[in-house]
Amino acid sequence: MKKILSLLFLFCSMWAFSAGHWTTLRLEDNQSPKNDIRSICFDKQGNMWVGTWYGIYKYENGQWQIKGLENGYVETLFIDNKDIKWVGLWGGGLCKCDDDKNWNKVKEASPYNSINVVSADRKGHIWVGDYGGGAVNLEPKGEVNSDNKTGGDAAAKEDKWVVYKADKVNLGDNSILSITADAKGRTWFGTYHGVSVLENSQWTLFNKQNSQLPDNDIYSLCSDLKGNVWIGTCNGVAKVSGSKWTVYKKENSGLVSNLILSLATDTKGNVWIGTNKGLSVFNGVKWTTYTVENGSLPDNRVQTITVYKNKVYVGTSSGISVWDESLVSSKNLR
Repeated sequence: MKKILSLLFLFCSMWAFSAGHWTTLRLEDNQSPKNDIRSICFDKQGNMWVGTWYGIYKYENGQWQIKGLENGYVETLFIDNKDIKWVGLWGGGLCKCDDDKNWNKVKEASPYNSINVVSADRKGHIWVGDYGGGAVNLEPKGEVNSDNKTGGDAAAKEDKWVVYKADKVNLGDNSILSITADAKGRTWFGTYHGVSVLENSQWTLFNKQNSQLPDNDIYSLCSDLKGNVWIGTCNGVAKVSGSKWTVYKKENSGLVSNLILSLATDTKGNVWIGTNKGLSVFNGVKWTTYTVENGSLPDNRVQTITVYKNKVYVGTSSGISVWDESLVSSKNLR
């Protein structure tokens, strides 16, 4: 009987582990800057692209292929709805690739020549977060360009890059660290001095002085399926639901660390929170933490998170961990 119970326990343990189903991917088996993952994206064919501290790579037919900018310090990689690849480099500005081969520098989109983030709003318009140069937008012909603190009416005559700085609009400062678009069509910008929201050409700034924001350093942003916005700071994460703010910290939740580096939400409504000490997942009720210590991650520094086709791709400074969420439900995340 004891042997049967032991076998049953072993079977249940194996099932629980398979339910988690973490898989690790590395570009190289050794300690390499190629494994320092800064961004993870997918093209229209379903191929994975990653930006690393040693260039851009594409995972195709089970192999990693270098796709340019080798030795380049990639801060961010973004693939837009036309399958155009955009990369932001530290000290190298913004580059664009239309053919999967050739990268062309876009000088007018990087005032200070270092890019923190590239994203798009709900209309598909590209936004670039420069380090010290403000928020830069590729505004199509006929779009309205807000050019003062409350908005404006200067219509663009042709497609052009427009720079928004803190002395003209309500940005916390000119270093844009994170960008996201929410379900209501608003675009959010994280800076070192708060988070700004652009809605109908109007800019609004939230900081510790006028909101419940736990800290003004905003490293990550994301929007969930219900339209809530999650704000990752160096002192916890804030959830904005309408006019209500809820703050989660290590001290009042299951968060593994208060330094939030990355955020994402999956198809089941779970919020994935990357920190410098591991990954925390919140299903609205319970928290789960994954770390090197419990065998889930190759490194505890979680720098980027991407959800694609029922899988969650977690980029760390030592490789990628992949969670297949199709094997589990929200109730299993505990």
